[in-house]
Amino acid sequence: MKTDLKAFESPYPLRRKFNVFIVPLLILLTVLIAGVMSAGSTRIIKSIYLEVSQNRAEIIARALQEVNEEVWRDLQQTRAPQALFETPQGQALLKTLRGEVKELGLSHLKIYGKGGLLLYSSEEEEIGQFDPSLAYQKAATGQRSLVEKQLPDGPKLYELYVPVSGSSHAVVMELYEPVDYLNALVWQIVIPATLVPVLVLILLGVGMRKVVGRAQADIDYRTDLLSDFRERLEKLVSLEAVQSLRSSAGKGRVDSRRINATILFSDVRGFTEFCEKETPETVVSFLNQSLGAVIDAVRDQQGDVDKMIGDAVLAHFQGPDAQARALAAAQRAQAQLKVLGLPKGVGIGIFTGEVVVGTVGAANRMDFTVIGDTVNVASRLCSCAAEGEIVMDVASASQAGINLHSDEEEVSVKGRDRSLRIVRIRE
Repeated sequence: MKTDLKAFESPYPLRRKFNVFIVPLLILLTVLIAGVMSAGSTRIIKSIYLEVSQNRAEIIARALQEVNEEVWRDLQQTRAPQALFETPQGQALLKTLRGEVKELGLSHLKIYGKGGLLLYSSEEEEIGQFDPSLAYQKAATGQRSLVEKQLPDGPKLYELYVPVSGSSHAVVMELYEPVDYLNALVWQIVIPATLVPVLVLILLGVGMRKVVGRAQADIDYRTDLLSDFRERLEKLVSLEAVQSLRSSAGKGRVDSRRINATILFSDVRGFTEFCEKETPETVVSFLNQSLGAVIDAVRDQQGDVDKMIGDAVLAHFQGPDAQARALAAAQRAQAQLKVLGLPKGVGIGIFTGEVVVGTVGAANRMDFTVIGDTVNVASRLCSCAAEGEIVMDVASASQAGINLHSDEEEVSVKGRDRSLRIVRIRE
């Protein structure tokens, strides 16, 4: 699996992911709970209205039965309710109906007989008319129903259609109730039942946001520490080593690889004699300036400093123009050292060839470096260079754009069977 190094080195965006995924989910759950509770409460309230209306219808039916059971039974099956109400017995029944409407606080009351015939209406001029509405038809089959109605000059009302049980014929009562009749119940039961889970979710979200904020601050702090550590590490080891470690993150090992590179090797001339005569503080100050000039020149040309070995610098360059950049770095280093006027100068050797880049050492102590005959040859060429001089093999010099001439010479390199043609470059 390929590692995204940029994402790996960036702090995990916990706060952003929380805001993008968790916050909308909490909001959605809050809205969903509120919606479900609202719909459920509406359903409950309507069921309560229907149940109350059913009870009131039964109360009215019992009251009529107690007044005159026979006349009540005649009313259920009559086709001329006006005529029945004109009789003395009917008048008693009508008086009872008026009293029940008033006592129960009903806005309106209608009693339907077969086919939607109005056996009674609190608006008594409607008695004897037919009103076979869909709500009535449902109630006539035993299904209670509720219809919301807005009066033109009054508040909203519920028309509640309930069948009368125990009647000899299919009798339906229509009762009118004001919509705000059970508002107090809503405030006391339904709204708290809705608010409690919503408030819990809100408090949970606020608490989680604080925890996530603290976690993000800790993640950012630790990432900054790692970035600072990486920057310090890059100053202590080569860029190649850092990049290899980064690319091997999660693999458990750093693989070695063969590459073609131009090696630059610099070394202070007469450094041992200089150390014998100077104090350690002076030697360290000298090395900081001398090595610093070479390292800055190498990095300016996109080279990689592999390591510092006492007073020596081992660096390598990769790419199609590696030789030219290595030469440019060497020339800049020599020029800078001349400007600094240090008591000792350096010799520089440059050679191009194959090397192996990887780790060497024991399991508990390893070093990342470039290894191969190319490194050895560059070191030998450095030994051949005088103070302020650059020694390159002819092939590398040609690739670097140097016009070869009679100044070429052959040198024997320890460990190689054949001599090597070189060119010396001085500023």
